[in-house]
Amino acid sequence: MTNVELQHDRPREKLQKKGAAALTNGELLQILIGSGNAQSSVTKIARKALKQLARSGTDVTLAHLLSVPGLGPATASQIIAAFELASRYPASRRHMTIDTQEKARGLTQAIARSKQHQLTYVTLDGGKRLVMQRTVTVSSSTHPSSLLRQVFAHVVTDDAAGIFVAIGTHDHTLIPSMFELSLAKDLNAMAQLFIVTVHGLLLVNKEGERSLRSESW
Repeated sequence: MTNVELQHDRPREKLQKKGAAALTNGELLQILIGSGNAQSSVTKIARKALKQLARSGTDVTLAHLLSVPGLGPATASQIIAAFELASRYPASRRHMTIDTQEKARGLTQAIARSKQHQLTYVTLDGGKRLVMQRTVTVSSSTHPSSLLRQVFAHVVTDDAAGIFVAIGTHDHTLIPSMFELSLAKDLNAMAQLFIVTVHGLLLVNKEGERSLRSESW
């Protein structure tokens, strides 16, 4: 085997030749990690990082990655930043048409796996095409009005005609709390004010979901 052939087997050269979709998860991580060190090779670091990602899923933190031998704070920060950017700009979904409840629910699956209370909201254009999907963590001190200010600020900047909202966590009860009932009431009121269609508001957990309003498509 020639040196040129060996070079093309490397993740970075493989990406340049075949595109990112041709790489395995491990190879993509190797590109982000860059190189190995005295502790471990880049391949072994990537393999151990993948195991951590498999355990943590969408809740992965900098601390999780720093527990991987050979992974320093600079590289771990790059991985976290890459994940965050990917969640903000889901390229494969940019032109997706959300014209069924099933497609909309597919965008909220991360909530069902999350250990943190989260709210995901999706802005849509007039053709029900995805503009942007965003997720925020809901804490015990969060007020519905602060969440809605953020949601409708993005409705304005995205020039959205519709929104789809889901809230919950993997072990969340499907019996709505006062917080969620208040959120539903205020969401509908603000949607009328901004002349935006609410295509759905779901309470989600690992078992399924419950609609918090009457939905129509």
